[in-house]
Amino acid sequence: YKLPEYEIKPMVVKESSTVEKGFLSKMKKTGRRLVVFYGSQTGTAEEFAGRLAKEGARYGLKGIVADPEEENMEDLQQLSELDEELGPCLAVFMLATYGEGDPTDNAVEFNDKLTNDGMELGGVKFAVFGLGNKTYEHYNKMGKFVDAKLGELGAQRIHELGLGDDDANLEDDFITWKEAFWASVCTAFNIEASGEEFNTRQYEHKILNDGDYKPEKLYTGEVARLKSYITQRPPFDVKNPYMAPIKINNNIHNPGSDRHCMHIEVDIEGSRIRYDAGDHVAVYPLNNIQLVNKIGQLLDIDLDQVFSLINLDEDSSKKHPFPCPTTYRTALSYYVEITALPRTHILKELAAYTSDPDQKAKLELMSGTTPEGKALYQTWVVDSCRHITHILEDMDTCKPPIDHILELLPRLQPRFYSIASSAKLHPNSVHICGVVVEYETSTGRTNKGVATTWLRDKQP
Repeated sequence: YKLPEYEIKPMVVKESSTVEKGFLSKMKKTGRRLVVFYGSQTGTAEEFAGRLAKEGARYGLKGIVADPEEENMEDLQQLSELDEELGPCLAVFMLATYGEGDPTDNAVEFNDKLTNDGMELGGVKFAVFGLGNKTYEHYNKMGKFVDAKLGELGAQRIHELGLGDDDANLEDDFITWKEAFWASVCTAFNIEASGEEFNTRQYEHKILNDGDYKPEKLYTGEVARLKSYITQRPPFDVKNPYMAPIKINNNIHNPGSDRHCMHIEVDIEGSRIRYDAGDHVAVYPLNNIQLVNKIGQLLDIDLDQVFSLINLDEDSSKKHPFPCPTTYRTALSYYVEITALPRTHILKELAAYTSDPDQKAKLELMSGTTPEGKALYQTWVVDSCRHITHILEDMDTCKPPIDHILELLPRLQPRFYSIASSAKLHPNSVHICGVVVEYETSTGRTNKGVATTWLRDKQP
């Protein structure tokens, strides 16, 4: 008896199941007038959506964040019906363009719906911010398409389309657009910002000691389902990765070369995974252990402490920023990007925890939108490749609580590699070619690629 082959397909949610728990009913229940949809592949658009929705509180427009894949997007047609009940409502779209001008995986169905179905969007108020990269041919195609299409279908544009360029400074593009966006919203809705500082924290931190949690319910690095790395169940996909043994891991450069290019063969026999030429394979890496220990040391924490981060917004569909409960060590190793260059909003939060006035002023300057601040951010963070550990080392009076760092850092993403083999020849193995990334920065430090460094040591 041979197990049937299967293909990885997105999960199909029945249309009717969304009504009670969809964005419309959530808005009704919580009295919120802003919904921010995101099309995100690596988490940036989702992060921007969360920041925008939260900032709405300043204008009496606290928002909800919604994933178009989990919503019935037909409901958009009824958004303006909530205007009478709640006051004017607004839909914002944070949309990344992926690959060759494609929608992100979670926005494919929404893209199809807009392309093929005529929706009646008269009276619906909207704005779009696109995330793209100018070096690609189809720059911000998804943002441009959705902005134009919503207008065609009768919706009312509250603010012009924003185009973020990841080749330059995406964060800066977003902040600049966002400031102008709120000004447009204030004019259109006849509202103004409240002067008071609002809490930017999204999660409550709970320290869990023995007896506060069940040890068998502790996450140890699984990306989604608890114990999924021990009890493997097909089908395998990006939320349920296959634990594949490495059969071969060779350096294809000569022994004398200073480059290290890995030829890796991953065993997929028995997994029922099939692939075609040109497909990608996703690898979930582990952060550098020395860096994790260094953060623990700099912040003077017990890395093996169990904790949980719980969303302060009880109506959010995202209860935790990553699987909880877990330990600080696991979170820093498996769940957050510790070597990504921190965006300016992170520096702003770090400044609040910095006691030396000069260090504090420098962080505040870099997090602002002045030309000097942007130039300093470019040289001190971007050109010098300083990640969070380096910033904490060089700003030695900056002592943020670990839970705030874990909330601010983006989620660790799988690394995608083009498959370097043909299934016709190698049906039971996937081949990867990758150059080990390691370089010295202008501060004299050595930065290492997260996945390639981790893979180099994975010998069969």
